[in-house]
Amino acid sequence: MTIGLPAILPNLSNGLENTGFLFGAGTSVEAGYPIMAGLTCSVIAGLDSTERATFDEALHASSCAYDDASGEPNIEFIADLVLAHAINSGDLRFSLLEGRIRALVTEAILSVATPKLDHHVRFLELLKARTYGRAACIYIFTTNYDVLFELAGAEAGVVVESGFIGSVERYFDPLRFNTACGAMQPNQRFSEHAVLTIRLVKLHGSVSWYSRGGRIFERHPESIPAGEKRIMVLPRRGKVMDTLQAPYDTLFRTMSQSLGSDCKYMASCGFSFGDDHININLIQPAISSGKVRLFALAATETDGMSGFKAVPAFGAGFASSGITAGIAHSNGCDLWKFSKFVELFA
Repeated sequence: MTIGLPAILPNLSNGLENTGFLFGAGTSVEAGYPIMAGLTCSVIAGLDSTERATFDEALHASSCAYDDASGEPNIEFIADLVLAHAINSGDLRFSLLEGRIRALVTEAILSVATPKLDHHVRFLELLKARTYGRAACIYIFTTNYDVLFELAGAEAGVVVESGFIGSVERYFDPLRFNTACGAMQPNQRFSEHAVLTIRLVKLHGSVSWYSRGGRIFERHPESIPAGEKRIMVLPRRGKVMDTLQAPYDTLFRTMSQSLGSDCKYMASCGFSFGDDHININLIQPAISSGKVRLFALAATETDGMSGFKAVPAFGAGFASSGITAGIAHSNGCDLWKFSKFVELFA
């Protein structure tokens, strides 16, 4: 079965307005970044013998064992387990291990020195073509740490607003999400530039972000001084506590306020819906109330979809099955591959 773009985003016949995208790790795979199993294996392989012994001790205390071949349990489970053991035991070794895991996750992302930008650039160029020379603004929500969209925006000539302002060193200012590019005319009227603006809401942070003196800054990931504290929401099942703190509380509020207002039609790709704090607090209420129509593209149906997969405002396409208006069927597609998804917009 071939799924056309009108089935996924029926509003596009009238332009890009009210459009949003939700992207997960699957959209970065073809650019060279690891998915969960690969990331887990990379992190655990990076532990030294003492750290590995501490890691095994935490697993043993919870009657768990790690399989080096499969990368199971994955890094989310591991990070939760280590943090819980650090809190319960009061042993500094486990707190240090949690910090080391965070550093290794960052290293794994940074190790992709020359990511392949082709599909991300192509995606933004195709969206830009659909503006027909007029000003337009859409949302991209993502849990990815990489800077693919920021880099692709420069290549495609698209404005990417990620909440930061500045040049070499940028500082976080959430008002940037409401910023329009333009100029004041002689009659003192504001004239918006005819450009495509992407409001990029990175719900779990980025390898380019760091904190200093209670403020959040951004630089190119490779130019952040070694002594600065990078901030990302570590891959954990219990991420909700992390997202209650700045700047993540602001980012979640930005997504919550946009769903059903600026964003009424949303497509997800490469997103597993594995984050309960996103599903329960953001996605499910918006879909169930009919404020947002969501079409999800993923290799397989996931447990995270259970709370809303039967809702009429939800549709999905998987490798060998799918869901149309909340009703399951057996026709599959390959649009969960980001390269295939991108070409839908051509």
